[in-house]
Amino acid sequence: MSSHQVKPLVFTERDPDRPAKEAALRLMDGHELMRLYEVTRSAASQARKQGDMENLYPLARGMKTIQRLADERGLVIQARPSRRSDA
Repeated sequence: MSSHQVKPLVFTERDPDRPAKEAALRLMDGHELMRLYEVTRSAASQARKQGDMENLYPLARGMKTIQRLADERGLVIQARPSRRSDA
């Protein structure tokens, strides 16, 4: 997957393509997987800021899937500190 064309990972609620998508994810190296996570996380953050729940939920499913697959490999996805100004 080329870095300039990375698209966020999304899964619909009962995504019929989930097995194929997960198989493709398992073929990615750790750097590619982490890049995909960052792109997906950024898109989810934008959707959240815009109150776009219809797009946020499929992105959240994508992030959770990447986290699960990264964990299977022993990769750690570091949590970022909150940037919320109301904290």
